[in-house]
Amino acid sequence: KVESTMYALIQHDDIKSRKLADEIDGLELYMMEGSTNKIPIHLVWQIISRKKRPKAVVLRYLNDSNSFVKSLIRLITTVITILLTLILRIKLVWICHNFDKESKEYFHLIVKLRRRLVIYFSNKILVTDKLLIEHAEEFLKVNKSKIDYITFGRPVFFNSSKPDINIMRKIIEFTKDKDQNTLIGLSIGNPNAKVLQPFYTHDLVNKSKKSNIKIKIILGGPIGDYIKQQDINVYNELINDKDILFLDQIVNINEEYISQYIDFYWRVYDDFSVPFTVYNAVYLKKPILTMNKGFLGEMVRIYNIGTVLDNNFSNIDKALSSLKKDRNQLFQLFIDSHNWGVGADKIYNTIKNL
Repeated sequence: KVESTMYALIQHDDIKSRKLADEIDGLELYMMEGSTNKIPIHLVWQIISRKKRPKAVVLRYLNDSNSFVKSLIRLITTVITILLTLILRIKLVWICHNFDKESKEYFHLIVKLRRRLVIYFSNKILVTDKLLIEHAEEFLKVNKSKIDYITFGRPVFFNSSKPDINIMRKIIEFTKDKDQNTLIGLSIGNPNAKVLQPFYTHDLVNKSKKSNIKIKIILGGPIGDYIKQQDINVYNELINDKDILFLDQIVNINEEYISQYIDFYWRVYDDFSVPFTVYNAVYLKKPILTMNKGFLGEMVRIYNIGTVLDNNFSNIDKALSSLKKDRNQLFQLFIDSHNWGVGADKIYNTIKNL
């Protein structure tokens, strides 16, 4: 990497920001860690300490707080950030992870106002896949010239949290008796209104019993209380189905190691976003099983990185058979066009040309 005199600030010090920063040449990406309310402080401090304005501020998530006061403070912080970029002639870029709605929304009018402000004052909006550009143009009601896309890339499978050996053993034990007509699916996540697969898991397993291919699912994450609140019957079905390993807790596993015991990823979203699970699946060369809901179904179908169930399961035989298809070349095509280098180049060229 060459030392750069051009820099930009990006919201959040997480794996996505770090990986993009590592891949960029000619631009330093300074990661603003901590609360989003600190963004104006980060901005002013970097200008003072460097004696130089950044080329751009890159916003990402606009998630809400369940406290009205904190939600209001986030709105005020967003306004201050926008004002600073306008006064100091700094470009504003928004990486729009979820353009139809934020993952966490409690006070919808406040979130809507924050989003409208960021949409209006952004110099560029970057969605997380090229297939999302047309959807974003229609939903955000902005000119297509204002929208571009970035990609992510290979996940870091060895994260800092130590794998839970007991959970790893449970998964291996659950998968050991499978035969050639049984496929094991993995679904691990957190409770979220947009994540639907827990509510279809029992039906999937049950309907597969009438197919030539039987399905067993590893369903993990601290999701039990959320499922109970939504539908107690679904919760009871999940805990009583012997073909579902329901790990109702935070699940720390070595996903790369566990991949040898699974056949596919099971994921259903109803929003317009790209779950990072897509990258886990493709880079581990496992197909994704989803349903005809949200953007994920479209993404899986067009890139052919898995199979899409009809919402009434009418194509279950064909869909499950399709999971056995050799997709290695298709996975590689996806990786060639979806990696940290592509994402970094998009951010660099976007900021450079603003």
